[in-house]
Amino acid sequence: DSLNEPSFGDRSRGIILSNHSFGLLNIISSIINEGRDGNDVAIARYLISNLRNSEAINVSTITEKAHVTRSAVRRFCNRLGYQSLSELKNSFSQLVFPSDFRHRDPNLSFSEYRAELDVRMMEMYAEVESRISDTLLDELANEIAQHRNVELLCTNNVSGNLTRFQQEMFFAGKVVRLNTQENGKPPMHVETYHDSLVIVVSVSGMFARELDERMWTRTAKKVLITAFSSKDTASHFDKAYYLSDRGNGIDELGVYSKYAITYLFDLLSSRYITRYKTPGNPLFGPAVSWPEIIE
Repeated sequence: DSLNEPSFGDRSRGIILSNHSFGLLNIISSIINEGRDGNDVAIARYLISNLRNSEAINVSTITEKAHVTRSAVRRFCNRLGYQSLSELKNSFSQLVFPSDFRHRDPNLSFSEYRAELDVRMMEMYAEVESRISDTLLDELANEIAQHRNVELLCTNNVSGNLTRFQQEMFFAGKVVRLNTQENGKPPMHVETYHDSLVIVVSVSGMFARELDERMWTRTAKKVLITAFSSKDTASHFDKAYYLSDRGNGIDELGVYSKYAITYLFDLLSSRYITRYKTPGNPLFGPAVSWPEIIE
């Protein structure tokens, strides 16, 4: 049975993203974390247990093994934003797993994995250090200071790193809006009103590539922070900052998404706080600038 595609609201006032693969794991996690028994939890647990054998999953097996009805399966798919179980299954191969498990050698022992992670971390740190200069940090800090409305746009798998940055900017007297996919709500609405700076964080470049084409025609200044985005994707932005020059699109062991992004935004918040301090009160920046909403 097919499902009606859910409506995600008015698309006229901003940019809509609806790439399910970026938020699917987060939605399933939120269902598991609800801590309640129910059809959705039973289905989620069954799917997770059989993720590696998704080709064998069908409505009949779910109803039998998870002890739910066919209508419960339809409602579950609808909640996740899919029209059918087949469509949901097809997305499993596109899931953005933490640490990019698809590129991890399953035959490595723990000690071998730890040794490889240490090497990757040192390589990443050296590369980021060589590419993220004080001048670059000054440039980014100045962009944030000069724009009244600043928005960070990212997927959920890096939003945790950016939440701390957002709160540190509050400490500096600067409001930065973090726009990420909420659990259960795959699309994102991007306000690109006058005097806005939109900073897109996309390590692999896939998220930046999937942005709605209408974003490119908006007046907001658009900045990309990435490690492996193609030059074609970067060309849509006013400025692109690269954490790596390898350009293969593979974040082995997730060192760039987990550690490089954290390192960069830690430096950026510190640079902003020290550069835009108010005399007599060095920990806070100039007047708080609240994003204005243009009707």
